Amino acid sequence: MTRKKIFKILYIILVVIFVASAIVTTAMILSFDKQYACPRFGSYILVSVNDSELSPKVLKGSALISDLDYNQAENGEYVIIAAKNSSGVQYVAREVQRVEEGYYTVAGTEGRGSFYVAKDSIIAVSKMQIYGLGAHINMMRTQTGFFIFVIIPLVIVIMIQIIRMVMLIQEKKIKEKYESKMQMNADNSANKEDV
Repeated sequence: MTRKKIFKILYIILVVIFVASAIVTTAMILSFDKQYACPRFGSYILVSVNDSELSPKVLKGSALISDLDYNQAENGEYVIIAAKNSSGVQYVAREVQRVEEGYYTVAGTEGRGSFYVAKDSIIAVSKMQIYGLGAHINMMRTQTGFFIFVIIPLVIVIMIQIIRMVMLIQEKKIKEKYESKMQMNADNSANKEDV
């Protein structure tokens, strides 16, 4: 593979990552719901998993697509519980172990066993998990993440475009110089034939 092809492949990969990141970030920003403090799409919210307490079934850095219009959670499903603390609303995902009348028994953390949660404390039931999207969303909320996923790729893409433009201009000048030299040589040889 030539160096030019390698750079072209790297450029395409960089552009795809940048565009995908920009689309995801834009969708998350435009769909942000202040009531739930997370992205909302119709009757679904996107909750980032920030701890590894649910591992291996739900991994840290995943995003849970959760249904707000649920009727009842079943055993084994993950419910989203809203907990208010000093930093705002924190969502906690827990696995339903038992369904009782008026409450659910949900799995606890490592240091804490199962506990009861009133059914009206549950805001959503998780329907699907997207690996890595939660980490991306959390990174994009920080200045560092925005810098890494948006600013740096944008600067690199712009620099590559400028370099490509300069190289095209240089190639055009070289080609014009070569063509004018060839034209001079052709004119000189035609003049010699006339003499």
